Amino acid sequence: MTSALLWTGCTKLTPYNGEFFDCECGDMTWASRTLNLRMAEVEALDSTTFRYHVIADLRTQAEVDAREDSRDLVLTLTTAVQGNSTALNLSSGDGRLTLQEVDAPGTGIDWGMAGASLNIAVEEDRHTLGLGSLTATLGGNTVSANGNFTFDLPD
Repeated sequence: MTSALLWTGCTKLTPYNGEFFDCECGDMTWASRTLNLRMAEVEALDSTTFRYHVIADLRTQAEVDAREDSRDLVLTLTTAVQGNSTALNLSSGDGRLTLQEVDAPGTGIDWGMAGASLNIAVEEDRHTLGLGSLTATLGGNTVSANGNFTFDLPD
């Protein structure tokens, strides 16, 4: 009877392979690696000033496969947008663009922005941000990045 209980009392489940979140809201290359995007969101601060938030997964594919804790890059741009498009060339230290690496469970490290060129296109139902080039530094590490992000506006 005991062996019958042991045999029927255990449930075998298929192993959890996990889900890898990708918002499909654009693409980003960071240090020659393509990153999965977790989020792209725009917030209207007033009629001409917007704050853009982009979150990308910085983990390597090996780290993702090993289910290591998340390590994200948070890019935040706050700027005025004039008309249907705006081009920006930001110099080192321009406070309109910030970069932060956030490691689980919430430790943040600021990257220095050493220069960036961006284009913002405004449409009725979305904003599109083209990151033509970005140079960022952390300690002795300097990386280049680029990308395109689509921010859908609420209906």
